[in-house]
Amino acid sequence: MNIIIFGAAGGTGRALTEQALADGYTVTGFDRNPDALKLQHPNLTMIKGDIFYPAGVEEAIAGQDVVFCVLGVRPGVTTPVCSVGTKNIIQGMQKQGVKRLMVQSSFAVAALDGEWREVPWIVPLISLFRRERAMFMDHVRQEEFVRQNNLDWIIVRPSRLTDTARVGVYRVGEHLFISPRAHISRADVADFMLKQVHDDAYIHKTPRLKY
Repeated sequence: MNIIIFGAAGGTGRALTEQALADGYTVTGFDRNPDALKLQHPNLTMIKGDIFYPAGVEEAIAGQDVVFCVLGVRPGVTTPVCSVGTKNIIQGMQKQGVKRLMVQSSFAVAALDGEWREVPWIVPLISLFRRERAMFMDHVRQEEFVRQNNLDWIIVRPSRLTDTARVGVYRVGEHLFISPRAHISRADVADFMLKQVHDDAYIHKTPRLKY
């Protein structure tokens, strides 16, 4: 099975790539800085691409079976990478006839889309820091783009991400309360996302993840 990972050289993208290759997938990684991945494998093709360039995104999607979107930016960056990038991915998938889309969003979106009771503690923080609010609002718009199409999408909202090892055991649910101390490793987010390739339980849903 062919899969493409947008943001393959990032934290979750790296974990996804390593686990997918170990599971026997043929992987295409799309990233603006592919050399950062520092991984070589006969079933891995890395593409240096610009997520803001629709034609390049669509070309990369051609021939894929499943699309993973784990785009992200450093704290404080206000460029709409996640929303605009995801919009271009969706358009490319529709043109190429690819249906399965896995998207990593953020638990903080709940504080901005009417589900703030799941993360009440973060509301004042988002209100205080303008750049952080812009970053999270980009995820809100990203999720809106995902929901406004007929793809087989799953939006994953992990709690605070860490770089610890994969455990393989974590809590999943559509309405999990995310406390200030809740966390999950990027490796376990990757573990969950890969399991959804052959599982329809969360199609058109937004599961939260935490330990």
